[in-house]
Amino acid sequence: MKKLESSLPKNPALRVLVGGIIGWLLAGLWGMLLGAAAAGILPPVILLRRRRRQQAKLELQLLDGLTLMQGGLQAGFNLYQTLELVAREMEPPLAVICSRIISEVQLGVPMDAAWERAGKEVANETFSELVTAVTIQRQMGGDLVFVLGTLRESLRQKLNLAAKLRSVTSQGRLTGTIVAILPIALVGIIHLIMPDFIRPLLVDPIGQLLLGIAFALEVVGTWMISRVCQVDP
Repeated sequence: MKKLESSLPKNPALRVLVGGIIGWLLAGLWGMLLGAAAAGILPPVILLRRRRRQQAKLELQLLDGLTLMQGGLQAGFNLYQTLELVAREMEPPLAVICSRIISEVQLGVPMDAAWERAGKEVANETFSELVTAVTIQRQMGGDLVFVLGTLRESLRQKLNLAAKLRSVTSQGRLTGTIVAILPIALVGIIHLIMPDFIRPLLVDPIGQLLLGIAFALEVVGTWMISRVCQVDP
């Protein structure tokens, strides 16, 4: 993700300008419009999807990580040794997060501060709850093993509910995909079979205007369907 973000202009206006120039050089006016729109919309959408995949992967790992932490504490390990166990046994991104906390503690950063800093960088709800549980237990005491077990059970129920929601909304997401692809595919087929029939939309100013309005409505419709199908567990 960082590699992708570093390869893109950080200023959205500059990104749109670069996309418009490239589109103009490749396909003229319509290429400029499409290039500017693609440069403005696609990179944030791609980064958002990658962040969501990372967050989903982290939550799946937290389910096993919490079990490992709970077992380590029950076996008599302290919190630092438990973190070393998770960093050694788990895979990224959870292993990287635990290794970063361990490295900061070795450099003299207080354990609570290292956890809180990791929670801010990760920006995950479940991990933030873990950070809160650890910091409260270290400051005020309590049964951390019991808290970790409760947090693990809550996360398991959340993941099960999310899977059920994905199953329920799968038909709506499929409908959105078909709605997005069907008009474009239909235009392409008509252009191959009867190019004279579709040419006015491409060369006539009124046809271009209608095509632009249709494309905008297509984007809005696809976005509305995707929003309807997004249900928070």
